[in-house]
Amino acid sequence: MMQSIFTWGKRHWKLITIGVVFAGGAYWYFGNSSSATQAPVQKTVTVERGDLRVVVSGSGQVEAVSQVDLTPVIAGDGIDVLLVQVENNQMVKKGQVIAVLDTQDAVRDIKNAQLNLQNAKIKQKQTEDMYEKQTKTDLWNRQLQEIGVAQSQNSLSKAQEKLADYSIKAPFDGIVTGLSVEAGDSVARNTILASVITPERKIVVNLNEVDAARVVEGNRVELSFNALPNLILGGKVSRIATIGKVTQNVVSYEADIELDEQNDSIKPGMSVSADILVVEKKNVLLLPNAALSTDEDGQVTVKKRMNNRSTPDTRGTEAQAIEIGLTNDIQTEVTSGINEGDKVILPSITTSATKAASGGSVLSSLFRGSGRNNR
Repeated sequence: MMQSIFTWGKRHWKLITIGVVFAGGAYWYFGNSSSATQAPVQKTVTVERGDLRVVVSGSGQVEAVSQVDLTPVIAGDGIDVLLVQVENNQMVKKGQVIAVLDTQDAVRDIKNAQLNLQNAKIKQKQTEDMYEKQTKTDLWNRQLQEIGVAQSQNSLSKAQEKLADYSIKAPFDGIVTGLSVEAGDSVARNTILASVITPERKIVVNLNEVDAARVVEGNRVELSFNALPNLILGGKVSRIATIGKVTQNVVSYEADIELDEQNDSIKPGMSVSADILVVEKKNVLLLPNAALSTDEDGQVTVKKRMNNRSTPDTRGTEAQAIEIGLTNDIQTEVTSGINEGDKVILPSITTSATKAASGGSVLSSLFRGSGRNNR
């Protein structure tokens, strides 16, 4: 009988021990979770002076300061390209010939105008001779011949000017880009043969309507480039579009940015991010936005430590009404209500989740331990 009791006790002792340990662990876990929820971790921040900047952001592309697309200005389609005298990316001077179109039609028009002028002069001479021989010659007829000569001369001048249109020339000193034709090609009147761009670059960014209303010409800009992560350039806003563009019911406005200095690394078409400084205040009292709250009356308040104590408990605190000025996404200017050096409490952060996670791991180890002991 005694042997049986001893055997039973030995066999169940381990289970009793595990149960006691489990109960103690559970008590520790739930007790600490409750206390963790009730014990917030508080931080304070000191009111300090500093500079506050309000920035709006936009994205866009690098563009040439000036660009002109070269197209035939003569009437008609199916005009043949007679000669191309440049290549893409070539530097050209103002007036330099880019391409020459087939001038057969223009030459024919000039010859016809010359013949018409010659005939008009002959008729004019005949009329003058008649006027000299006949004292009663019709003066009106003589004036008509003079008008005919003038009209023929004008037609010849226009035909000669038209001949110049068959030569496509650079409108200014620049770089040839987008050259898409070669000798022998047939082009229509509105075909872009090539473009000439200035070597100087500018930035064009798009701003939403709210940000565009805050930006003015002359605002300073900081620029970064997706393709050149180590390059930061400065500039200023030189133009803001007066008419917005609507895309999928969203209105945006273009802003041109003039670079402080040109950089050969940036190319037309590169993507750009722009931070535009719309306003800046220096040496003002600052608080992080997280320290501010608003009461039911709309009054902005902060929780301030009495006597500027920085102890980690909640005793000795008071709600202090303040007046604010400029604000951005991070900080706010305080214009009255607190002083430099005052201690302000930031929102409380409880650690129940952290404690629960810690307690959970203890319980898991208990379960794992009991499992091992039962194998």
